[in-house]
Amino acid sequence: MLKTEAYRKNIAQFLSYLVVGGGATAVEWILFFIFVYPMKWNQNRGFVVAYAISTFVNLILGRLRTFRNASVVHSGSSPMRNFLKEASLIYLVAAVGCLLNLLFLNLFTDVFGMDSMLAKVVTTGIMLIGNYLARKLGIYRESPKSAACLPNFDTPKTIGKV
Repeated sequence: MLKTEAYRKNIAQFLSYLVVGGGATAVEWILFFIFVYPMKWNQNRGFVVAYAISTFVNLILGRLRTFRNASVVHSGSSPMRNFLKEASLIYLVAAVGCLLNLLFLNLFTDVFGMDSMLAKVVTTGIMLIGNYLARKLGIYRESPKSAACLPNFDTPKTIGKV
């Protein structure tokens, strides 16, 4: 019974990741298209800027939706410190993903003669599973209670209280 429940939870989380990642991917693809075609940027420069922006979108949406009940590995009691640690880990994974994306993007365009946008779509498909697994297995740990790592800026701080 527990295996089936865990399986369903993992499938639901992966589907949520697809939706959230789909939103961030749409941001990346739109920006990539704008940078490479109308703005005439080099595809690598356009990709890196679009990827950095979409990673932030994915960080926020992923925390609010897909990994809302997870805590960051080795998190502490400070929400701001936890958020900064989470963002650092996400961007570390993204940096590796960025390098792999550039490798595949240039391989597909330079070696196989693909159009830049088509190469970007194929590369995104290749990277999807690895990015999900890096977050699920390397960055987040499921917890029974909601572990909101986004800092709550609405809560007034009491100065001098320990």
